[in-house]
Amino acid sequence: MEPSSRPGYHRAALFVVLASVIYAVIGNTFFQLAYRYSAAIDEAYIVFALTSAVYALPVIYWFRRKYWYFALFIPVIWVPMLMITGYLMGLVFPLPEDDYGAGMLLLFIHGLNFAAVVLGVALGLTVNAAVAAWRKFSRE
Repeated sequence: MEPSSRPGYHRAALFVVLASVIYAVIGNTFFQLAYRYSAAIDEAYIVFALTSAVYALPVIYWFRRKYWYFALFIPVIWVPMLMITGYLMGLVFPLPEDDYGAGMLLLFIHGLNFAAVVLGVALGLTVNAAVAAWRKFSRE
């Protein structure tokens, strides 16, 4: 039996792509916000903590069953989705081409966002593991 013919496989793969796109849009939106308003960069670590917690919620809800390990692919697929959504947002909200500080800001924001994605996935999987262990050991 092929893995793709098992029930829930396509659903889990769809949730990985969907979560990656959502996280990439959030990251690019925060970059655009930080570029235009300096107050957003002053509170970057608060945003990091909040987005890590928010990123954990879909992992907790969508990946608590058989294909829980698919959530580990979210940071991997997040990178190309970040490039695609960044390009599309650049078409809608263009930045000046001679501003080199925007590149450093981009590296800082997306580095912070990548750490938030990894931490969010780890938090979500940890909560799911704790809930599964609680259910298993409370039956005995």
